[in-house]
Amino acid sequence: MSAGGADPKKRVLVIDDNPVNLRISAALIRKAGFVADTAETAEAGLDRLAGTLPDLIVTDLQLPGMDGLELTRTVKKDPAWKHIPVILLTAAHSREEDAIAREAGCECSIGKPVDAELFPGIIRAFLGASVPTEETSSLEGLPIEELAHEFLAKGAVECHELVNRLTATKRMLVPELDFVGIRNSLHRWAGVGGTIGLPEITRQSRELEALLAAYQPGERVTLHKKLIRLLDLFQNAVPAPVAVPVARSAPAPLPALVPAPPKEGIKDVGGVATGKPVILVGDDNPTIRAVVKQALERAGFQCLVAADGVRALTMALSHPPDVIILDLNMPGMTGFEVLYWLRDQWSTCKVPTIVLTASHEESDIRRGVELGVAGYLIKPVDINDLVARVEQLIGRKQ
Repeated sequence: MSAGGADPKKRVLVIDDNPVNLRISAALIRKAGFVADTAETAEAGLDRLAGTLPDLIVTDLQLPGMDGLELTRTVKKDPAWKHIPVILLTAAHSREEDAIAREAGCECSIGKPVDAELFPGIIRAFLGASVPTEETSSLEGLPIEELAHEFLAKGAVECHELVNRLTATKRMLVPELDFVGIRNSLHRWAGVGGTIGLPEITRQSRELEALLAAYQPGERVTLHKKLIRLLDLFQNAVPAPVAVPVARSAPAPLPALVPAPPKEGIKDVGGVATGKPVILVGDDNPTIRAVVKQALERAGFQCLVAADGVRALTMALSHPPDVIILDLNMPGMTGFEVLYWLRDQWSTCKVPTIVLTASHEESDIRRGVELGVAGYLIKPVDINDLVARVEQLIGRKQ
């Protein structure tokens, strides 16, 4: 076994046409204790599948030729491959895109730039490994500065070409503007910048993507100015240092999570279809998990439990529940960290959440309110009150 109870025999296939992203993702997976195979196109990824079956596939959405969604559909149609979970990475996260990804068969979609600290935890949760007791920064030891300078140099050249192309189009030297090429470049830049300490490039690239998505002929001057501003960033930006996280306690090793996409009109939990509302309980206290689970099941709900924050988040992303009950102090990720990610995902941003905590701190309550928490219960919790609140939230949804 490797770091954090990881199994070095388990393999992850990473598919990304951006060499910087590909190197970072592969390095993070290896650092988490697994084998990382790589491919720069979906077609090359399918060739690898035909030779060696991975335990998990991580693919970018925008790829040359076959894209990540078409790749997922191909994998899920093949009897020999359909059991392999697929995580989709995308720089343009939206509710519609998340729904399309799930319909294609993706178990989870993650917005780019990838969080270098959370990404290994999600990989571990899917492959059944716990978070290590003490863990250095996931990017520590990687050539981040080298990757950042390589990214800036290539981006400056490509962005300069886009500015020249736009100028030539304005002067009628070329017939039309290559919107597809510009959007593909912006997508790549948005997906990489924040991961390697260049969040402003990610932010400005996303602004430009949004501008192109609703582009009007009269906005050419605005597009030109924003591209020049982005070019200046590529030429002069200095990558920010990557913070090292504090050590954290480890949960017990977990069984591997291999979810299936939810079926229309019902919840598909652990491969078993059920018409019951699904409640996810995240708490590291086994007694609380058992008591809450028993009470909810007696009340007629389907209950899923998670012993740490990473597992709770992964289960929520894989099978969005009807209500989430979340402890604030959990290993792996705190309840607030889980909440931040839940609110950033279209599939879970509106799932009502009840927070359980032993803290009476007003600042914690205020943070919960800011994150849209539906209920805030101080431990020890009145179990009847908890069930009543869940029933009320389910009634509102119905």
